[in-house]
Amino acid sequence: DPLPVGAPAEVVTTDESGDDEESQYPFADLGRSLPAPDNPQGMCMYGCCGAIGIVLLSLFLSSFQGLHATKFALTRNTATGVVNFGSSYHGGRNFIGFWNNYLEFPADLQSIEWLDGTPPSGKLTRDLSPMQVRTSDGLMVKLGLVTQYQINKEHLSDIYRTFKLDIEGYFISNLRSQIQETIAQFRATELYENRIMVADSLMKMCQDVCKGDLKGYLTCWRIDLLEVGLDQKIEDANIREQVEKQKQKTEMMIQQASLIRAESEVIVADYTRLITIVDGNATAQAYSQKQEAVANALNAEQLARAE
Repeated sequence: DPLPVGAPAEVVTTDESGDDEESQYPFADLGRSLPAPDNPQGMCMYGCCGAIGIVLLSLFLSSFQGLHATKFALTRNTATGVVNFGSSYHGGRNFIGFWNNYLEFPADLQSIEWLDGTPPSGKLTRDLSPMQVRTSDGLMVKLGLVTQYQINKEHLSDIYRTFKLDIEGYFISNLRSQIQETIAQFRATELYENRIMVADSLMKMCQDVCKGDLKGYLTCWRIDLLEVGLDQKIEDANIREQVEKQKQKTEMMIQQASLIRAESEVIVADYTRLITIVDGNATAQAYSQKQEAVANALNAEQLARAE
């Protein structure tokens, strides 16, 4: 029957290859059912499908987000603000979803300095003023210290629940108070005379803070006492004291040298006396033996004449 005017012509396709072609091209029917590309409706459909594919591909690719090798991280939903505590990440590119972002924590060693001047390591170091501490003998000293710590990855969820992103501030607060208590056990002079003992006490204190107050969330790597500053009057008094101690040691050494010299002279005199005695005895014995030999010779001579 003839078709009405303006009606689209029915596309008739023939399958010359039979079932083999259908098995080789399983989506051939789908392509035949779509409108022809030169049709406006078909062009619109192709354009929409392409745009949707590009959007989906972009969303998929944006779900892979990079994290610096020196960072730990948790993920947070950017829409709801909900934090995912089930997974933690350490560097690399991870599939976290385009709807999430990272909550970053430092993975490398972090330094805290209580020193004058600007630290050379920049952002990796927290720069603080030298610490004023009172010793066991009541003197106020200015201490220059450096400590290094590292965050433990397995506790990231607990760290964020308790301290959010500012665990370093809590660590500094606890460490400062414990340093004051530790230094209060030493006299001012012990801080520079017994540096090894002071360093061991500070290291144990730092480890106890990380394990006790911070529940093992951090690891204390080291803490060093670099500077000990006293009031100028105390410094001058210490200098005078050290000078007097050196003078006393010098006098004691002079006295010991005089005593050793006197003992050496006594020993020399004793040996000289012994040598004189030995020489006298030897001379006397030699003279006696000589006289005895002369007498024996004379006696033998007289006996020979008598015979």
